[in-house]
Order: sequence, then structure tokens, then C-alpha cells
Amino acid sequence: MSKTTGKKLHWRSKVQDSFVPLLGTSELGIAIGGGADYGEFPFVTSAQGGGLTVGDIILEIGGTPVLGMTLGDVRGVLNSCPHPIRIKTVSPGSTLCKDLRLYLSKCFTPGSVDSQLQQVIRENLLLRAIPCSWVYQEQLRKLSSVAHCGPLQDHKYVLPAPCYSVHYSNIFW
Repeated sequence: MSKTTGKKLHWRSKVQDSFVPLLGTSELGIAIGGGADYGEFPFVTSAQGGGLTVGDIILEIGGTPVLGMTLGDVRGVLNSCPHPIRIKTVSPGSTLCKDLRLYLSKCFTPGSVDSQLQQVIRENLLLRAIPCSWVYQEQLRKLSSVAHCGPLQDHKYVLPAPCYSVHYSNIFW
């Protein structure tokens, strides 16, 4: 008896292209959660039609990559797009799950889709990052007020977690 093993498809082959429906009150038929400020990819929390599925990770809104953006920034992109709003989503899986930090910690082949996506995420994170020295970054990593920290293009950065006030005494440049 031979065992047939199907090759797993890359998450990129499962990307869904949908349109966000407008409800009767000119309200969008989608709600989103997650975001870099929560250490997660943005994802659909509720959807009314349009082919969107609750729990799906949002890759792009209106052609703008939103992975690595804060929830507020993702909502800003969503609200500024002309209608109909085109949105690209993918169901979470083993490689691309909701945990932003887990995905960024993985090693991928340079130039691959995943490696390029990591770079986009890091660039979006840099928009909301606070520069710091490496010594203090290691100390901050132990605090619960840090969502993500690491190097990016020869710079060190820290992304503060939401709902925390960051103490600016002598820990930052």
C-alpha cells in the first residue's frame, strides 16, 4: 500500500480578493481587529457579505499592504479608500498565523514571498517605532509594554504595546 502525501500549498496561493460591502447607512460591512500594536496581523472580526470570512488575515486594502500597521492605521486606510474597497485576505495557517512576532522571527529564503513580506511588515512597523539603544532594547524586551523589538536597516527599534505609557527618562536616545 503506498502512502500518497499531497504537497502543502503556500499561503500565497490561497489569497482571496474581495470587495467590502457598503451597508444601507453608508457604513462599511466589515470590522477589523488585531494590528501591530497588539502583536497581531490585522484580521476580520465581522463581515456582512462580500465573500469575507471572520478570522481571515488582511493583507491589503485598496492596494495598500497593511501587515505590520497598527489597528488605527489599518482603519485609516480602510476609511480613506474609494468605494468599492478591494481587500485581499488569507486564512491563517501554520506559516502565516495571526501572531506577528512569530512570523517575524522565522527565517525564510532571501527573495522569497515570505522574506519580501517580512520586509514590508518591518517597514510598516518602523512608521510607529521608537529608536533606542541595544542595551535598553534588551531591558525593554522583558517589559510587558513592548509589543515587538528588533533591528531594521542598521537601526534598533521598539514598538510599544497599546494602553501603556512609555517612560522616556534615560532609556531612549
